[in-house]
Amino acid sequence: MLGLPRARLWLNPDVLHHNFFSRRMQKTITWPSSTVNTERMETARYIREILLQPVADLFYQLYSKKVQVTHLHWEGYNSDQTYAFTFEVEDFLQIKPIRPPPCVVFTLGDLFGDDGRPSPKVMAILERLYRIKPFQLAITTNLQDIAVFSRPNKANERIYQRVSTSRPLPAIRILAAAYMMYTLRLTFIRNMPDDSEFDEDHILPEGPPVNPQGDIPNDHIIFDTYIRHSDFDFATLVRDRERALQFFRWKDHVRKKQEKQVANPGNLLHARSNGLVQAMPQLKPCYTLNLSDLPSETVAHLQSVQRPCPLSIANLREKSLQSSNFTLKILSVVAKGSDRGICTVYQCRLASIDGIEVDSPILCLKLFDDRFQFLELPDEEEEPARWLRGLVQAEWHIRQEDTAYKTLNMVQGSVFPWYYGAHLFTLPNGLTLYGMLLEYIPGLPLDSDGVRALSTERQIQFIQSCRHGARILDVADIAQHDWHSDQILVHTSPNELTHAVLLDLASTSQTINPNKLHACHNFNGCLMALSGSLGPVGIKADLLLENYGTPDPWDSVISIVKGKVFAASDPFTFIQPLEQD
Repeated sequence: MLGLPRARLWLNPDVLHHNFFSRRMQKTITWPSSTVNTERMETARYIREILLQPVADLFYQLYSKKVQVTHLHWEGYNSDQTYAFTFEVEDFLQIKPIRPPPCVVFTLGDLFGDDGRPSPKVMAILERLYRIKPFQLAITTNLQDIAVFSRPNKANERIYQRVSTSRPLPAIRILAAAYMMYTLRLTFIRNMPDDSEFDEDHILPEGPPVNPQGDIPNDHIIFDTYIRHSDFDFATLVRDRERALQFFRWKDHVRKKQEKQVANPGNLLHARSNGLVQAMPQLKPCYTLNLSDLPSETVAHLQSVQRPCPLSIANLREKSLQSSNFTLKILSVVAKGSDRGICTVYQCRLASIDGIEVDSPILCLKLFDDRFQFLELPDEEEEPARWLRGLVQAEWHIRQEDTAYKTLNMVQGSVFPWYYGAHLFTLPNGLTLYGMLLEYIPGLPLDSDGVRALSTERQIQFIQSCRHGARILDVADIAQHDWHSDQILVHTSPNELTHAVLLDLASTSQTINPNKLHACHNFNGCLMALSGSLGPVGIKADLLLENYGTPDPWDSVISIVKGKVFAASDPFTFIQPLEQD
């Protein structure tokens, strides 16, 4: 018998905001609601406007082509109160659909006889309908029973599937949407980037304009004057082999002559307040975080672990963000960063704001220095564009992290640290680097004896807290592309609740262009980090498997950890294929 579509189409009217790919796209969709009084509405109009038009409207919003419900007519079609509808799409013939759109057929009376076979009336209707409008599938109903019929096969047989449901009206709408999705190619629903091949003509964000026809400066000039990746013109590098090789010589010179740790305890660093914002335009995400989008248990967790802002003393947070400049004193080195990373992290205090000495709590300073990003040595047989494929710029990463923390403004001081802005710092040697100030979290790393010694109750609290943090990132439309175990700290609040604090949002992204697919898979990423797949951890695997929870209904990623499958539950359990003899 014909199988029902099992695509993750979150189109249940009771799950109004969920749809094809991820929660990000839910905020671009408005589920139509009708205030029309349906008590006296004709059956045909009810089916077209109330049941099926919302499906057409949803595809219109996703596909940006007009989708309409068409009433199919044939001679004597309404003599027995039989109505048939299908969907038509603007420029449909140009799309080259995988299969024709489904039809929805309504008729009075039983669909099946006592022998369980389709009634002669239903078969006659389908034959008449197929002559005037060849279709792939016909969803046939009397608004109580539902069956899905295929087109005739080579033996002129119609394969069909009866549907068992306690809610026939929503089921009809969901089935229509599911089969309509099968009709359209997914690539026409949204502009999905094709990462399968590298575009050698791709222009990376511009550095200073360089005349490609001009002479290449001597190496010593580059070595003495260039201090970051953005000093190079990448539009030229990806096309000019000699300039690209010079870039790699500069990288090698920096590694040999300079230290990645650019500040030491006791150093004073001078900052131009909000230097990042002054130097480049801010990213403007399409979506914001609304606490009303979070489940009540997640909101309750945020409230239970909320910490007061450490810089609320004497309004230091506001003063520093509104100042022209300030000075930091370095206390210690927290993290020197990996060989492939570009950041170093320090403990510090505010020493002065606009020249006035202040007494501040311990803070966290994260400096972005792309000079030390590790890149594989060039393969002479490849083009320069491929040599630079993995290259990043400090400005890209700090801007992404700055944008993420601003989006998370409402939940700072809970499972995320307090954030105090992105600034331009001048080091004792005169070097200038972008950096950000954050709340210092005296937490335990995942790979520590302290975490391994936590009681079962506290490990469970922490695991569940991580689940809340991943959900918040999803709902905020923040995709973390670099999950690893060092991004999660284990912290115990003053009220003795052990919870997570998620750090390092430099490799995140948000929807900037609403016409491009932006998918978040934070449930899976956080789960992999906790499981030890992305670095050693002190969490007990059995506790993780039992207490991390399940993906939200709109999450399409299936994760497998130690044989356990983590998959979203089916929101359409009220639609089931009916077993047949």
